[in-house]
Amino acid sequence: VLLALFFLGGEIIHSFALALLIGVVIGTYSSIYVASSMILALGISKEDLLPSEKEEKEMDARP
Repeated sequence: VLLALFFLGGEIIHSFALALLIGVVIGTYSSIYVASSMILALGISKEDLLPSEKEEKEMDARP
């Protein structure tokens, strides 16, 4: 949609679509490369992100 706005949009919408495209590209780069290297540097593993398993007694005590 942003590419269509950028190429097919009028002169007024062109700058706005360009700003949105730059934001999407930088946000995607940040999510893939920066955040993943930060997680590795902090030593966070997959097990840290999974919810802990509850015992049956805890689950039965819930209303």
